[in-house]
Amino acid sequence: MKHDNRIYFIILTMLLPLVWIDLPAQHKVENTILVPASDFLNEIPKGNYITSAYSQKVDWLFNDTGILLNSKTNLMTEIHVNNSGNYYLYVRSSGTENSSFKVAIDDTVTTVVFGNSGLNWKQGGNFYLTKGLHDIKITRIESGSMFDVIALSTKSDLTEADISIDQLNPDVQLLKEYQIPESNSVKFGDVNGDGKTDFLVFERDYSAHLYDNSGQELWQWIAPEKYSKERSEFEAPGVLWDFDGDGNAEVVHWRMIDEKEWLVVADGQNGNIKNKVAWPTQPLPHVYNNFRLAIGKFSNGPPNQLAVFTDMGGTININTYDSALRPMWQHTEKRKKDNLGHYIYPVDLDGDGIDEVLVGSLLLDANGKEIWNRFDLLPDNHDHADNYKFADINEDGKLDIITANSETGVFIYEAMTGKIIWQQVAEHSQQIEVGNFLKNVPGKQVVVGGRTYGNRKIDEPYLSSQLYWFNEKGDLLFKWPGNPINGNPDFVKGTWDGKTEQLFWYKFLIGPDGHGDLYFPDPVFHMFDFMGKGAEEVITLSHGCLRIWGSKSAVYSGNDHKKDLIYLKNSVVNHTHY
Repeated sequence: MKHDNRIYFIILTMLLPLVWIDLPAQHKVENTILVPASDFLNEIPKGNYITSAYSQKVDWLFNDTGILLNSKTNLMTEIHVNNSGNYYLYVRSSGTENSSFKVAIDDTVTTVVFGNSGLNWKQGGNFYLTKGLHDIKITRIESGSMFDVIALSTKSDLTEADISIDQLNPDVQLLKEYQIPESNSVKFGDVNGDGKTDFLVFERDYSAHLYDNSGQELWQWIAPEKYSKERSEFEAPGVLWDFDGDGNAEVVHWRMIDEKEWLVVADGQNGNIKNKVAWPTQPLPHVYNNFRLAIGKFSNGPPNQLAVFTDMGGTININTYDSALRPMWQHTEKRKKDNLGHYIYPVDLDGDGIDEVLVGSLLLDANGKEIWNRFDLLPDNHDHADNYKFADINEDGKLDIITANSETGVFIYEAMTGKIIWQQVAEHSQQIEVGNFLKNVPGKQVVVGGRTYGNRKIDEPYLSSQLYWFNEKGDLLFKWPGNPINGNPDFVKGTWDGKTEQLFWYKFLIGPDGHGDLYFPDPVFHMFDFMGKGAEEVITLSHGCLRIWGSKSAVYSGNDHKKDLIYLKNSVVNHTHY
């Protein structure tokens, strides 16, 4: 069935009139201090979890972020009062008759109880506050409550509508919003040559939906139901790339036709097949593990080749094709599922203008010849590479490989030799980034999303994460937050303000102290020059909603970064969670 996203957008706008619409600053409530739930995350107690309106089955939460209070350990943060006076306390919370909490301002605890009924906005008395810093604490907790925001205001009749206009950081603006099928894999490119960013949405069964920049669905290809459950664990394989140079990107993805699997190049505007070749796996049935596509530059000239990674478990293939899908070479490893990681990275590591191919702990040259492997370090398929980044960490003028290697931790390799520069541990090292992020810390820093696993038998979230910060020599600097927060967060990095590189993780802008400031209602997914104006926007993806967020203060150069094919390849098209 074809989706009319304009209707979805109109309905969403009618349902959520207060949530993400930017209003002029003069409409914000004076002498009101808002304390969103995210302000309590620095030392979130073990057992407390982040939640959303979707999870709570309510119309909205402030910043779409609440905290479930499953621990009796108190939460505390500071507020700054600009003007001395009498302030009324308001709390937005929910719970059951057996759950509750109180709020303390400095050493005064409310007599009013919160979090013991359905979602509500309740006043909790008034406090005389002097100018300056004051402590605010969630206390006297009986487990099971949720809260999303606390307010202190000189207004005795403050409402939820009053505070709804103050959501998110004031620099954040919503630029685009698309309602799409439920997806964990969206690919980007320009399929109609109008200079605007279009996108391809994959459902978990590999079904594909192509949308133009306005949100109009141009076509869809629905995957057969056979083997659909087997295909649903990981991201679907696909990319958008203009192979024939006519200004319109083609779509490359997996299709099953007459119960045979094909790698197809399809017209981006209508989905009609232009070229196809047999999918490089054994005949069906087989296992679907890590199937990935990436654009490579394996010869002189612009990047215009395709790298394909297929992991059937027991047999893992790396294949390359030219722009007409003519096979170039194949490398096969007989290894267990995941032993070579989840993605294929065509990257120019030696600076000669031609890509090498990195998969797991194996590096191949542009002709498929092995340069090095570190199977001696990572023989177990559980200790595989989950994420790679590339930077000169030891400042010798050469690129290094920064790797998150699951339970074995962080490995920093010399790119062309595979020699370990340093290694560290960080729980299950899942996501990784590198850059000059922290104030007063010389050199580059490496930051890792250290994943922990919960016990689902006792209703713990399965996945949680916290940041591990290392200096360029591998010394652990600190962690944030104090305990892992539930989720499976990504990093994105880019010139949010159009000038300097900034780092985002989960819903947060990461500041120069390595701590997060909540910026978005949904987890970050991707970041690049979506609007084509010279700054880079953050893209979030959650529960069938794709949103594009920009900075109100961004300095736009007017130059579309995506016109640079290397930027388009590395920063836009070859994108993955892994």
